[in-house]
Amino acid sequence: MRSATSYPNRHETFHPIPGLTPFRVSFERRWGYLSFMKTLKTTYMGMELDSPLIVGSCGLTRNIEGVEKCAQAGAGAVVLKSIFEEVIAHETESEISAAEESLWHPEALQYTRAYTRENEVSRYLKLVDETRKKVEIPVIASVHCVSAAAWPDFAKRLESAGAHALELNAFVLPSDPDRTAGQIEQLYGDLAKAVRDRVDIPVALKLGSYFSGLANTARQLSKDGVAALTLFNRFFSTDIDIDSMELKKGPVLSDPGEFILPLRWISLLHGRVDCDLSATTGVHNAATVIKLLLAGATTVQVVSALYKNGVDYITTLNQQLFTWMEEHEFETVDAFRGLLSHAESDNPAAWERVQFMKFSAGVE
Repeated sequence: MRSATSYPNRHETFHPIPGLTPFRVSFERRWGYLSFMKTLKTTYMGMELDSPLIVGSCGLTRNIEGVEKCAQAGAGAVVLKSIFEEVIAHETESEISAAEESLWHPEALQYTRAYTRENEVSRYLKLVDETRKKVEIPVIASVHCVSAAAWPDFAKRLESAGAHALELNAFVLPSDPDRTAGQIEQLYGDLAKAVRDRVDIPVALKLGSYFSGLANTARQLSKDGVAALTLFNRFFSTDIDIDSMELKKGPVLSDPGEFILPLRWISLLHGRVDCDLSATTGVHNAATVIKLLLAGATTVQVVSALYKNGVDYITTLNQQLFTWMEEHEFETVDAFRGLLSHAESDNPAAWERVQFMKFSAGVE
């Protein structure tokens, strides 16, 4: 049972939401804890969240302890660290490469591949099950997949383990000159449909921005039953070391300016797709959170800012979002979501402008 907490200057007794004690939320007494959480409530993929802030898939959500910290800091939901199809495939082949594949008995080869995959899958299913029992905020499982072959069955097992929802982290780099844009887009549609046909929990699809017809693809995916689109995926980047003349890892964390891309597309898609929109990439402060919500985002995912400032920064973001809403007299997040989207803006052409002009860019 939730413990009751009385607040100064208030006669009512409030019941804190599990995982988020009032002492972790610093704000003026006159606002009140219940008012604070009620104001930030939102609905995402049919799930009620106490805040539109979601901790995206990352190392911070790779274990139960990390998820508990996110919940205590005030996250509306968490996306567990992804299980990678490529990692499972790599580990399997590493086991097999200990001896030449040609020396393996076919049945032994098949068993080793299946065992390695199942071992990795079992660990992830255990994480979902145990995390679900520890926290009361929605737990969203994440699968980084490149094919639609085996993942629908795994998605069903994630549902059985207790995942509230599933986020498919899918990306096919359009680097093959023999593969058309239509063929690539079809892969996303096939993947989403294969998983949706196997589960009853809501499914989100995390997309990159490399589409020749992004708006059309997003609308079609929403019509095919995807409950949310997460925009945009931030991919592993490769850099070049000019001294050693070798390849090296590029920047891992996002920069604050990277939110501009999802900001534009969230605005353009708000009200034009039949699903929720979750914004991610470049979210480093409350101002960016507010901008993305004004553009039409249902939720906002944050990762890099938590690595830089600590998980408790979620509390700060919630507090600053609430303060801004108080100053602008918005009682709920729904009251201002999408107010400056392409569909609602007084200057919709600004969202579609792609060329610099002296009078609009403010630069010579």
